[in-house]
Amino acid sequence: MKEYILLFTTLVFLSTSAIAIAEKKSMGPEVKTVSGTIIDNRCADANKDKLGSFIKTHTKECALMPPCAASGYSLYDNGSLLRFDGPSSKKIEKFLSEKNSRLNVTLSVRKEGNRYSLVSIKNS
Repeated sequence: MKEYILLFTTLVFLSTSAIAIAEKKSMGPEVKTVSGTIIDNRCADANKDKLGSFIKTHTKECALMPPCAASGYSLYDNGSLLRFDGPSSKKIEKFLSEKNSRLNVTLSVRKEGNRYSLVSIKNS
């Protein structure tokens, strides 16, 4: 009888643990809010040694130039760059194409590997 109780208790524990793990996986990566300045990857790479000062002079018009837009986008925040995946870069390009958009933004993002996926974007 003790073996059945022990077996039953073990099965309940294992199934509860499996359910908790499955629920956590289904929630996906955590969404977080970040603020900073959008920069195209072409300009970021070309000015990486002086990015802190360059970002102050970088314009939205430059970020929207075809070669710059094609390189994708990153968010500059306190000396670091958060690089976005291709679909997110397209969303950022669309946002920047809007008349009242600015490069200084607040974003909701998901981290996926070493890239970030855009959830939402708005002017800061």
